[in-house]
Amino acid sequence: MHIGKRVFLYLTRRKWQNLILCGVFSLISFSVLTGISVFTGISQISKELRSNIGASFDIRPYEQFEADNGQFSGNGTPVIHERSVQQILDAIGGELKTYNTEHYGFAKGQDLSFIAGMQHSEDSNMGQVIAVRDSGLTKAFFNEECRLTEGSHIKPEDKNKILISKELAQENQLSVGDTIRLTHAELGSENGEYIDLIKEKTAFADVEIKGIFEIRNRTDSGLNPTAKKAENMIFSDRQLLCGLKEQKQGIYEGELSFFISDPLRLNEITEKVEDIDSIDWKNHIMQKNDYRFSKISGQLQMIQNIVASLIAAVSVLGVAVLMLIMTLRLRGRIKEAGILLSIGRRKKEIIGQFVIETVSVLIIGFLLAAVLFIPVSALLNTYLFGTVIQKTIEGIRPAAGNADYLQPDFYKGMLLLVVETGVTAFTVVMSGAVVLSLKPREILAKMS
Repeated sequence: MHIGKRVFLYLTRRKWQNLILCGVFSLISFSVLTGISVFTGISQISKELRSNIGASFDIRPYEQFEADNGQFSGNGTPVIHERSVQQILDAIGGELKTYNTEHYGFAKGQDLSFIAGMQHSEDSNMGQVIAVRDSGLTKAFFNEECRLTEGSHIKPEDKNKILISKELAQENQLSVGDTIRLTHAELGSENGEYIDLIKEKTAFADVEIKGIFEIRNRTDSGLNPTAKKAENMIFSDRQLLCGLKEQKQGIYEGELSFFISDPLRLNEITEKVEDIDSIDWKNHIMQKNDYRFSKISGQLQMIQNIVASLIAAVSVLGVAVLMLIMTLRLRGRIKEAGILLSIGRRKKEIIGQFVIETVSVLIIGFLLAAVLFIPVSALLNTYLFGTVIQKTIEGIRPAAGNADYLQPDFYKGMLLLVVETGVTAFTVVMSGAVVLSLKPREILAKMS
């Protein structure tokens, strides 16, 4: 009788035994398939979170002071040139999300009354200007020390646009869209009083109020001069101070912030930036910030380790159960094996028959597991990634929102089937080796 016919007859005549084995294969396949999908889904959500959260590094200048006979003197605030900024951008490459620059200066306004500070006078009636590329990326807004309540943030394409505080707007009855005239100023002191060091005004700019912000964390001690009070801060576009002749084009005296997509590459990128020799690192410091990703990464890695352990446990347990079942099945077929050997069938052919029978049941069980996985995966996706993971990562949502992270992957499914087939075939061979190592006469003697 042909081997194919023998396989068919065995599968159809031993229905209940094969159904039980098929159920075992389905359970193992479903468990491993789900585990692999969850493991892959966590990897995907981790990648999306990295892109969504990102990371940044700041380059800050600091002035070094020298002491001479008790007197301290400085060499002025160090600067970074546009050429160095371009080198930093080249080092970041495709990982760049955005970046921000800051300039600092002072300004007076025509018919603009600033909130009075210590020793306020008409001469010291000025505010500090922070000229930025993107005001939303400044530490004041990024750390939620300030919050925009009206209008919109300063953007790189803006020109002659400013943000002012709610207090300054109320003091001068200003609103979003109003235009005011600013002129340059420089805070100094003379005879114990705060003064404007720029006496002759030669630079002016008509600016539009693009937004109004509120200060959420005030730490004003009451000793600050008018120009240093938080309520008198003015955020402007990056060109304003150049127009007011307080800064030079392409030279940066303030903090530079660079935002990248993948926090895992933060150290690699900052090492490249530190190799840029056009930046005076003796007078600049770099601060890295990967926000909350370090904590989230640890939590996600812990979940991945748990899932990987469960996959390994299910796999080992499945192989052990399969080995036991196959050993019992083949011991129950000693008579059949002895008869086949006695009529001249080769051991390889008999083992091949047993392998084909078992693999056929495996394929049916695997297909049933795959069909069952499709509807169950939607429920698991909602629960795991819509509830558990969201709580674990403290409300931070991945970029894809409601994406299905447990969608069946054809290639991974086929790979899993191939692996299961190989393991099953190996198990059948090992289980049958004990029986088929005997000679036909020994097998028949054991039967009797």
